[in-house]
Amino acid sequence: MKSTLTMAFRLSLICAIAAFALANVAEITRAPIAAAEARAQREAVEAVLPSFAQLAIDTLQTKADKPAYYFSGVTEKAITGTAFTSSSDLGYSGQIEIMVGIDTAGIISGVRILRHAETPGLGANYAASELLDEFYKGRAVEGNWKLSKDGGEIDAVTGATVTGRAIVDAIESGLQNYQADKVRILGIVAPATKEGNSP
Repeated sequence: MKSTLTMAFRLSLICAIAAFALANVAEITRAPIAAAEARAQREAVEAVLPSFAQLAIDTLQTKADKPAYYFSGVTEKAITGTAFTSSSDLGYSGQIEIMVGIDTAGIISGVRILRHAETPGLGANYAASELLDEFYKGRAVEGNWKLSKDGGEIDAVTGATVTGRAIVDAIESGLQNYQADKVRILGIVAPATKEGNSP
C-alpha cells in the first residue's frame, strides 16, 4: 500500500513539474511568436501596397470577426491604397491566409501568403511573390475571380489547382468584405441604386 502511494505521489510530482515546464515554455515563446507574426504581417502589407510615406490601421475596427484594414498614403488624407487579410478553408491541407492590396483605381496591387500548410513542391509554390504577382497583380477588383478551369481567367500552377482555387476564394471573399466596408472605412458615399436606395 505504501509503495503504491509513493509511486502515485512520484507520478503526480512528475506530471506537475512537466505541466509547469510546458506552461513556462508557452509563456516564453508567446511574445517572440507574436512579434514574428506582426513582423511578417507588416512586411506583407508593405509588399502589397503601392509606395507610401505613411501607414495607418483602421481605427474604426470593432468586430473581432472582421478584418483590419491598412491604409497607405503620402499624407494622412491622401490614401494611395488599402490592404487587408482574408482566408479560405479550401486549401489542400487546410486554411490559407493571405494579404491583399488594392490601389485607389480598384486594381489589385499585390497578394502575399501569410499562412499555409500546402504540399511542398506543389501548392507551396504559391508562396513565391513572383508567382503571386504574375497571377493576381494588376487585375481589377470587379473582375472574374475564378480559375480558368472553372470558367474564369486566372491560371493555376500545374498540379496545384486546389491551392489556386483556395487563394482565389480567399481573394474573392476578402473583396466582398472590402466592398461592404469601404463606405465606412474610407468615407466614400455609396452610389444610389435605380430604386434610389443605397446599396
